[in-house]
Amino acid sequence: MPVAVRSSVLAVALVLLSIGSHSTAQTAPAESSTFLLINQERILIGSARGQALLAEEEAERDKLRSEARSIDAAFEAEEQELTEARANLEAEEFRKLADDFDQRVVAARRDQDTRSAALAAEFDLRRRQFYALVAPILVEMMARHGAKAIFDENSVLLAAQELNITEEVIAEIDAMTDDPTPEAAEPPATTE
Repeated sequence: MPVAVRSSVLAVALVLLSIGSHSTAQTAPAESSTFLLINQERILIGSARGQALLAEEEAERDKLRSEARSIDAAFEAEEQELTEARANLEAEEFRKLADDFDQRVVAARRDQDTRSAALAAEFDLRRRQFYALVAPILVEMMARHGAKAIFDENSVLLAAQELNITEEVIAEIDAMTDDPTPEAAEPPATTE
């Protein structure tokens, strides 16, 4: 049996055992559970730091798309000029101009693809840094609730909702006052 399937089966078994031993009337995470659940995507989109990260990503994507549109528009205009000049050019001269144009278009598209891939890799790195920043919070939550593991809720078939600590984790992220990464947004002030 593949490791991923064994992990899923184990998670489901733990969930079913946990459901049998917990009251479904609870609404807060149990004081002591074998495991807890989070929604990683919601931690990203629900926390102030995550929202700042996503906004920065979108701004950089918009900038790259805008540059690509400008380059495309310039090439379209140049292609139109080349087409109009064709009647007045010798065949060999036109072919040289057309070949040069084609090479520049291919090079520009290759450059855009390279920049897009680099941006995607940078976004991936920033998200991993975000989750690394969250890791100590999750460790503290495990200790607080006496849990042995935290699973993403999307990998669990069925579980009691009192095991889900996503909102608690988001609150902890937003309460952080340190800023270990220079591009991270300052979290909003909170009052205790």
